[in-house]
Amino acid sequence: MYLSGWIADVALAVVGIASGALVAAGMFAFVTMIGVVSRMAARTKSIARAMLYEDMVIIGAAAGNILFHYEPTFRALWMGSVWQGLFGFFSGVYVGCLSIALAELLNVVPIFSRRIKLHRGLAAFVLSFAFGKLAGSVIHFFW
Repeated sequence: MYLSGWIADVALAVVGIASGALVAAGMFAFVTMIGVVSRMAARTKSIARAMLYEDMVIIGAAAGNILFHYEPTFRALWMGSVWQGLFGFFSGVYVGCLSIALAELLNVVPIFSRRIKLHRGLAAFVLSFAFGKLAGSVIHFFW
C-alpha cells in the first residue's frame, strides 16, 4: 500500500516537472520569437550584451517561479514588503516590455494613428497606454 502511494507521488512529480518545463520553454520561445530582448538591446545600443539579457530573463523567471511556489516567509515584516515591492516592480517592467513588443510587432499604433488621423502627439498617445495600464494595475491590486 505504501509503495503504490510513493510511486504515485514520483509519477506526479515527473509529470509536474515535465509540464512546467514545457510551459516555460513555450513562453521563452514566444518571448524570443517576438524579439523582446533583442529589440530592447538594439534600442539601448547594447546588442553585444543580448545573451546576458536573455540569461537574466531566464534567471528572473526561475527565481519568480521558485518564490511563487514555495512562498518563503520573512522574519522581519518590512522585508516581505520590500521583496513584494521589488517583485511587483520588475514584473511590471517585464509585462510592459512584453506588451510594447507585441504592439510594435503587430504595428497596432501606426495603423491606429493613421486611421484616426493622428499626426502629432504619438509619443503621448503611447505613454497614455502605458499609464492607463499602470493605473488599472494599481486599482486592481490595491483596491
